[in-house]
Amino acid sequence: MILKPPMKFLWLTLAWLLSASAIAAPTGIAARAWVIVDQTSGRELASHQPDLPLAPASLTQLMTVYVLLGDIRRNALRLDAEVRVPDAAAEADGARVFLKPGERVRVDTLLRAILVQSASDATVTLATATDGSEAAFVERMNREAARLGMKRTHFANATGLAQPGHVSSARDLAVLGRALLREHPAQQALFAQKEFTLDGLTYYNANRLLWRDGTVTGLKVGRNPESGYSAVASAQRGEQRRVAVVLGARSDAQRTQDALRLLNYGFEKFDSVLLYRARQPVKVVRLYRGTRQSVGIGFEQDFHLLAPRGSLPRVKAEIVTQRPIVAPIHKGQRIGLLRLTLDGKPLGNRPLVALHDVAVAGIFGRGWDSLRLLFDQ
Repeated sequence: MILKPPMKFLWLTLAWLLSASAIAAPTGIAARAWVIVDQTSGRELASHQPDLPLAPASLTQLMTVYVLLGDIRRNALRLDAEVRVPDAAAEADGARVFLKPGERVRVDTLLRAILVQSASDATVTLATATDGSEAAFVERMNREAARLGMKRTHFANATGLAQPGHVSSARDLAVLGRALLREHPAQQALFAQKEFTLDGLTYYNANRLLWRDGTVTGLKVGRNPESGYSAVASAQRGEQRRVAVVLGARSDAQRTQDALRLLNYGFEKFDSVLLYRARQPVKVVRLYRGTRQSVGIGFEQDFHLLAPRGSLPRVKAEIVTQRPIVAPIHKGQRIGLLRLTLDGKPLGNRPLVALHDVAVAGIFGRGWDSLRLLFDQ
């Protein structure tokens, strides 16, 4: 059985299959490693040495904040809670907001100090408050990195100070940036702060993109002598969201320019659209010998369109199902597929699965459907 999907469905099909390699790569990017991804689907739009291990500098603190926001979501930590500044925090190297040993500071204040100033003293204070020591907190950071699939990342500290074996990659940091945006939407304003004031001193965010482009929503910049200037930049234009990672730029200006070029490329060359949510029926197909006469088929995960601009009108799609479909049916069982072509050439297939279980009917229902099958073939 071949069923033509509605026109709306054609938009989504392109999202899954058209290769970003068909689009010319961005030019003029001078950083040692970089990547641009679609936030929603996770598709990589372009990259250069994305797995090159480099020192992440204070981009490390994105993982620090990711772990802490997870604690907040689980109610293990509160934004309005006050925590004590340990001696180790006041003695920490790197950027600081001059916390005093023994004073108590709110968690949300410390998070702002980390994201705007890359403050090592604020970082060590929160790591110690939650896990007892920075070393114990770093173990959690590495567990979370492994869980997210950051295969080329290892953290040796929570602050981002240069240390042997403390490395990450552009691709891994894009994974982390997407996770922050996806899992903690209520806290996105933390990453877009331009300035922060504590004890009469005002600190300004080094992420110049926040001033250059009003669509930029974060996330963080960093630098150290070993790896140069780096950034994980996120932006939203309309319903489109992109994440760009730049590592190893030679200057602040180059970092800013490279990240902006990548974001512009991601928005100008591609469209991303959510068409079907997970477990939303794409089609209802006839079923034999079951307790129901039909079964809904669709996708197990949200199905997003990621399409090079201008190619949509040339995409054709068909829904193909096996025939006949006979109970029992198990949720997640493959029943059909979405078949795609571009200019008459095959692009590939995407499986369609049953969205619910259907048990076998009783003896009378099975008998009646046996007759139906004789005439429907």
